[in-house]
Amino acid sequence: MPRESELLEREIEQARSGLACALDELRARATVGQIVDELVDYARQTPMADFARNLAREIRENPLPILLIFAGVAWAFAATVLSQGRNTARPIATTGGAAVEAVHEIVQAEQRELWEVTQIDEPVE
Repeated sequence: MPRESELLEREIEQARSGLACALDELRARATVGQIVDELVDYARQTPMADFARNLAREIRENPLPILLIFAGVAWAFAATVLSQGRNTARPIATTGGAAVEAVHEIVQAEQRELWEVTQIDEPVE
């Protein structure tokens, strides 16, 4: 029995030292540059890389459609931003007093409702 446990302990220690050597070798081989190179090589082999290459080729060969799409998106974005600026700035500037009065009336109405709800004629037991 003691011999078997000693044998198992030696085998475990050998396995640990072998694993430690393998990890040290991997650490020595795997520099950041090598890992990046492997990732780039892997990315070049995926279907997404084919899509990106085809898209880049189409943009180089036909830049006008992409420019028109970009111009349309920029125009839509600018129109949205400008219309939001007009819609919010004008009513506040022209009807600022009316807006404050409307908010004041709403607050007073809510206070009246709250007061009516909280008034109790009979004590609760």
